[in-house]
Amino acid sequence: MTAIADPPPPAVAETPPPPAPTLTVRLVEGASRLLARRSDRRGFLSRVAVVGSAVAVAPWTYATRPTSAYAAVCGIDSTCSSGYTVFCATLSGGVNRCPPGSLVGGWWKSDGSGYCCGGARYYIDCHSYCSCGCTGRNSFCGEGCMNCSCGCGPAGQCDRRRVCCNEFRYGQCNADVGCTGPVWCRVVTCTPPWRIPAWKCSTTPATDQRTNAHSAPTLQDCTPIGGKHTALGGPGGALGEQVTPEKPTPDGRGTFQHFDGGSIYFSAATGAHELHGAIRGTYERLGWEAGPLGYPTTDELVTPDGRGRFNHFDGSGGASVYWTRESGAHAVQGAIRDVWERLGWEAGPLGYPTTSELVTPDGRGRFNHFDGSGGASVYWSPESGAHAVQGAIRDLWERLGWEAGPLGYPTTDELVTPDGRGRFNDFGGGSIYWSRESGAHSVTGAIRAAWLQRGGAGGRFGLPTSEPRPAGTGRLRQDFQGGHAVLDTGTGGVVLTAA
Repeated sequence: MTAIADPPPPAVAETPPPPAPTLTVRLVEGASRLLARRSDRRGFLSRVAVVGSAVAVAPWTYATRPTSAYAAVCGIDSTCSSGYTVFCATLSGGVNRCPPGSLVGGWWKSDGSGYCCGGARYYIDCHSYCSCGCTGRNSFCGEGCMNCSCGCGPAGQCDRRRVCCNEFRYGQCNADVGCTGPVWCRVVTCTPPWRIPAWKCSTTPATDQRTNAHSAPTLQDCTPIGGKHTALGGPGGALGEQVTPEKPTPDGRGTFQHFDGGSIYFSAATGAHELHGAIRGTYERLGWEAGPLGYPTTDELVTPDGRGRFNHFDGSGGASVYWTRESGAHAVQGAIRDVWERLGWEAGPLGYPTTSELVTPDGRGRFNHFDGSGGASVYWSPESGAHAVQGAIRDLWERLGWEAGPLGYPTTDELVTPDGRGRFNDFGGGSIYWSRESGAHSVTGAIRAAWLQRGGAGGRFGLPTSEPRPAGTGRLRQDFQGGHAVLDTGTGGVVLTAA
């Protein structure tokens, strides 16, 4: 493999004197000519730009064991006088990405890096754009044409390497841009640069083992979050590049990092998992990991029917956020989620949630609505527990005022009548029965008690076919399939008369 390296310290710039014409140099020159033939843009990939930046491979100066790499923090050659370029994360508060106003100009790698869990670590040069162009044979613009100024890394940090000083370019990236400023700063990744479309890099290799120990305090590649990001494609994957450094969560139990396309959260109990899109938006709205959902326990997954996506979380009693294009993203938690799970998740009669968990107007209970056929809901209160109400039974309950009406909260899920032809829910204040022939009707109070004594839906009177209605002074009548009941509102007595 052709080996191309930064200059050894204490060089002032990264353009060392021409090396002796060794086999290594001849290989480098061959690679340069190959690169030059691939570019027809103003001779940018010339031997001056590429080979003039290359040096022979030096002996390894640092052990590649992960423990040694971690112990280095900033590693060797971290002073401004070393001639090396500062890491972008040092300049941006820990965000490992090229700054605005720069472009990727090239890359090299260090094999067996402890920072990448023993794999290759890739170093990417971020060059300043040039606003006034280059003249003559010089491929770099002057000080007044750049978005950065030559100097050293911030005082008080161990990474004080050079900023916007080094006029050299490896040249495998953005080959159509022939004039740039010097190297502004450097990004590192465990993902091969050519897999990141926005960087426009070739696979032409360059290796420098002497930079194996170069790092900065906020560059955490071999962590659960770093490993997850790399496994998802790194900067070229769905999450894209960093927006924040990796940070501890406020509760001290985990860490997190935000990216262009989403976030990764980690705790020792749950592992590292990604969130993005509308599901991440709901997670944020509910307070991130400090809210009722807690830490994610899955990545975003596709539902079996292919219509939706979801993440599960470790919130108290269990929690999930489900999304479809039609319903949006909504959270389902605790006892309500248990009922939904027992009934078959989104593949069951309730379908997908259309609300997150909400508080009932009386403050005593909580509920989610769902998009099941005819509409569906699960309501919970400490006294009644969590129960599902669906279709025509739910429609009548809604007309009667939901839990604030005479029926109160549901005390059962929807159940099947003894003859198998109807369905019903019991509530704190009565019941609603339905069949295709009779429709949905409520039965409450003394009429319900007398009807149940005569066998209820399985007895002679069958299912109700009307709501109670006035039947003269002080009397209410309710019809059933097999007769009717009359309530004396003064005495509370009920007379059942068969048809």
